[in-house]
Formats: sequence, C-alpha cells, structure tokens
Amino acid sequence: MFKIGMAQKYHKHRICAVALNPIGFLWLLMVCIGILCVTGCKQPNDPVTTDTPAETEEPAKTGQPVQPATPDQPDTPDQPDTPDQPATPDQPDTPDQPDTPDQPDTPDQQDTPDQPDTPAPPEEPAMEELTGAAELKDYLTGLPENTEDTPYRIKVNGIDLTKKTDKGDTLRTLYEALSRYVSLDLSGCTGDKLPNVTTETVPAKAYLVSLTLPATVKSIEVNAFSGCTALTSVNMPKVTTLIHGAFSNLSKLTSVYMPEVQIIENYSIASSGVFYKCIALTSVSMPKVTSIGNNAFYGCTELRSITLGSIPPVLEGENVFKNAKLLTAIYVPPAAVTSYQNTDKTNWTIDLKQKVQALP
Repeated sequence: MFKIGMAQKYHKHRICAVALNPIGFLWLLMVCIGILCVTGCKQPNDPVTTDTPAETEEPAKTGQPVQPATPDQPDTPDQPDTPDQPATPDQPDTPDQPDTPDQPDTPDQQDTPDQPDTPAPPEEPAMEELTGAAELKDYLTGLPENTEDTPYRIKVNGIDLTKKTDKGDTLRTLYEALSRYVSLDLSGCTGDKLPNVTTETVPAKAYLVSLTLPATVKSIEVNAFSGCTALTSVNMPKVTTLIHGAFSNLSKLTSVYMPEVQIIENYSIASSGVFYKCIALTSVSMPKVTSIGNNAFYGCTELRSITLGSIPPVLEGENVFKNAKLLTAIYVPPAAVTSYQNTDKTNWTIDLKQKVQALP
C-alpha cells in the first residue's frame, strides 16, 4: 500500500510538471483536441442509420444461472388417414312437368258507353210581369207543362182581389187563368181582403205554389186557400186578421210570413183552426199576435217552435196546440220570459210555460 501511494503521488507530480512545461502543455492540449474530435463527430441527437444487425443470442449475464436446454418434444404420431366417404348416389332425374295449357285469350272488354252528361239544374226563370187575367192566361198557354218543383215566376198587376162581380178582373178570373204551376207575386194588385174562391168552382186554384199579397190586404177570409194542395209558402206583409180554416189541411205549407198578424180567429170551437193539420209547418213567427183561436195549430205534427211578442196572447180554447207533439220552444223577448212564466191567462198550462225561452 505504501508503494502504491507513493506511485500515485509521483504520477500526480509528473502530470503537473508536464502541464507547467510549455512543450508538455502543448502536447496535452493536442491530446485533448484529438479526443474531442473523435467524440464530437457523433451528435447525441443524430439518428443511427446503420443497418440493424441480425439478432444474436444475448450472452448470459454474469452470475445468472444458465437455463437448461428444453428437451426435444416427442414426435406426434401420424394420424390415420380419414377413410373416403361413400359417393352420394345420383338423384333420380325430376320428371318433366307437363306443359301448362295455354290460357284462353281474355275477350276484349266492351267499350263502356259514354255516360250522358248530367244536365245542369235549370236556372230559375226570370220574373215575368203581366197585367190582367187575360194576359196571364195567354202567356201560360204558350209555356210547356211543368211541375210543382219548377213553377213559373210571374207578377200580375191591375187586379182588384176583393171584387166578386163577374165583370172585369177578380180573384176568380185570376185563378181561372192558371194552367201551369206558378209562383204569383200580387204585390201590384189592390183590395183589402182575400175572399174564398173554392176549388169546386175553380179547380185551377191547385196550380198555386207560392203567393205574395199586396200591402193593401189586411184579412184572409174563411177557407181562402182551401184546396191549394201545391201551396208551400205565403207572404202577407200587412195582414192583421186570419179567419178559421184559411190555411187548413195544406199538407205542403212550410213557410208563412205574417209579421203584422194580431188575431188568429175561430168563430166556433168545432171549426177547423187557421193552420189545422198543416203537417209540414215547422215554425211560425207572429210577434204582434194578441189572440189565438181554438184549434189554430191542431195536428201540426212537425211544428217545433213559435215566436211571440212581449205580452202573452189569449188562448181561445184548450186545443190551440193540440197534437203538436214536437213543439218544444216558445220564443219571447228576454225581458218577457218572467211575464209568460207567471201569466194567469186561461189555457196557459204549466207545460206551455215550461217551453218559454228567451229569443236567441
């Protein structure tokens, strides 16, 4: 150990002596530069471009026990050959299917005959204005026959409807001139009442489909429209009085305009009422009526509503609405509902009071 220590001390002093010697210092510098050149050629970040050497067995590390060699596996015995599968027998040939017989040709469809064009509904004819019964008769004679559903619209002027003489134009001569179904506008005629002209004497009265009366007519006499079997509507703007039987038994009457009617009269309890058995009538408005005679709406089986005024009218008998079984509403002004429900007038039964409703 003493010798080793002395040797290290000797080399240390030797290196120092070389470093301090100019020649030795130059030699030492050259050695250092050489080392730097050798090591500096390879930069630490440069990728290695040399080919990857073939893998070699890694030498066993010092001190690690050597693994014994894996013994050879015994040879796997040869498997016996798989015996050949028997050949699949040939399938018998499928017999030919018989040919499908040809289907008979479908007979040509007969051409559908052209449907006749649906005729357009006939336009309502224009109102024809005539004067007098004779002109009316000549005009209707030249027209084709028609039906109740297609009446001719005609306005007739210059007839005094109240006259009963055989001279000049009267209601009778007007009816006698009818030979086609008509809707008559008589607003250009005169007279204060419409008398009864029976169908027994003037059968042509049955051609009357609708009627508008002049403002001069104030009353309709007994049975005035009796036998007008085609009559569907009547416009009587200023009539105030209707006498019993005026419209009785008119099975096609559906509309009656009578805003000024005050009295629906019946002279006898046994007489037919004004609208007796008008079975097509569904509603009636009579806001100014003050008295309704017995049997007035007897047998009006389709009547569903009536409209009255502010004051409950007098009901002249127990059968005013007899057999009008569908009557469910009696419309009155809203302020009058309480008055109707509390009225003590005769024949206003509890059942009728319960039907009272305010006008919608």
